[in-house]
Amino acid sequence: MVDTATAKRLGLDIWPDTALGVIRDGDDRYRFLSTGTPGGRPPQQVIVTSGTLSDPVAGGVVSERPVTNVPAGYDYAGGGPIYRDPASGLVLEMLHLERPYADDPGQFYTELHLGRFDPATGSVTRLGAIVSPHASFELAGRSKTTIDIGVSSLSVVTAGSTKYLYVYFPDASADASGKIAFSGLSVARAPLDDVLSAAKNGQVTGWSKYANGGWEQPGLGGASSDLTPGQPMAWHPDVARDESVSIMVAGVSPREMVLADSADGVTGWSAQHPLFRDTAYYDAYPTVVGSGSDPAHPGSAFFVYYTQWQSSSPDWSKARLMRRSVTCTEGLTAAKVPFVRYSDGTRHQVTTGPVAGAGYHEEARWNLLTAQTPGTIPLYGCLNGAADYYVSTDAGCGGTQYSILQTEGWIYTDPPEAPSTALYRCYIRSLGDHFVSTRSDCEAPGNPDVAPEGRLGYALT
Repeated sequence: MVDTATAKRLGLDIWPDTALGVIRDGDDRYRFLSTGTPGGRPPQQVIVTSGTLSDPVAGGVVSERPVTNVPAGYDYAGGGPIYRDPASGLVLEMLHLERPYADDPGQFYTELHLGRFDPATGSVTRLGAIVSPHASFELAGRSKTTIDIGVSSLSVVTAGSTKYLYVYFPDASADASGKIAFSGLSVARAPLDDVLSAAKNGQVTGWSKYANGGWEQPGLGGASSDLTPGQPMAWHPDVARDESVSIMVAGVSPREMVLADSADGVTGWSAQHPLFRDTAYYDAYPTVVGSGSDPAHPGSAFFVYYTQWQSSSPDWSKARLMRRSVTCTEGLTAAKVPFVRYSDGTRHQVTTGPVAGAGYHEEARWNLLTAQTPGTIPLYGCLNGAADYYVSTDAGCGGTQYSILQTEGWIYTDPPEAPSTALYRCYIRSLGDHFVSTRSDCEAPGNPDVAPEGRLGYALT
């Protein structure tokens, strides 16, 4: 997407350090907002680039501006996600502000503030704080606990006859002993008309957190309910809203991102479904971007942009902007997609996507389906280490030590009426290499080095 060398050439240092704000200017022309620190020297800047969905920096850097009107005591002020009012053109930007603890500046406390972005100049003016953790700055400072509630998206949800802006975050609370605990996912909201009216006057309106079935708790310091009890904490969640569903993409670790959805954006969140896992890299700051007329609306097929450090911990000399394609297949008509076995003479790859690396030739092909139909299950592409590509019927690829690459397609669990063949997963022990075969003996009867690992299902021929 945007590799490290390209970012450096454009002077994009410590970028993108937040999720993105995306403004569509016309057919295939967009502006992208995120935080960076040119030269690695604070203050942080809201950096605007221009480009396309496939190349967000194709038009270069448009502007670099620090957030203005930041009170004393904060050592980080950045932003990215936006809401653009279609009627007035006013652009609101979500801001992430950090306050260091005086006796331990390496640890910090964060708040969500709202800003106003000027599309003509790129300037960002802080309007005020809207959400702070339930645990106060003073209380969190006693244990020197870093409380990072991310930088939320701004999504519009209609409840009854009122439109609201929703923001999502992991809230932090303290028990009687002062120990800090985080919610999996919390939400706060304010009426959209009130937010816009206040912003036009350079102010913010009051926001309220959802707690115990109601919205009585204040956004600043109030308590909140965990919307996803029993599930991992949603790290830097990004929630996009269509007419009837809210879609969340969030990290559950620096290696793995998941997807969940809710009809009303508050209750009934689905189980978190693994989207991808990069065991060798560190991923953060997902942004859901639709490809239609409004990038804030994901539709059934959308992109997820995110920051990736090509290292096991954040290293800005190895940072790049990545993009994944996501298609929600429910209700779609299933079509055939070629499922191809490749070999370079030693190692194998079996995939519906492009082969990774040079020197591979096709050995065999079958067909999977592009969407679920009765009698089928999904098949996932996985990676063990650097070169052992394999497929699995387990969405988690068999364990958190393995990378999740993509959904390859859907395979029948029993022979369908259409022509088909059984497919088996096989493993060459001496090479640490997987492949797929139509033979249950993995084409090596009696060879102890080749291990059959069971039937995957039935692919169309």
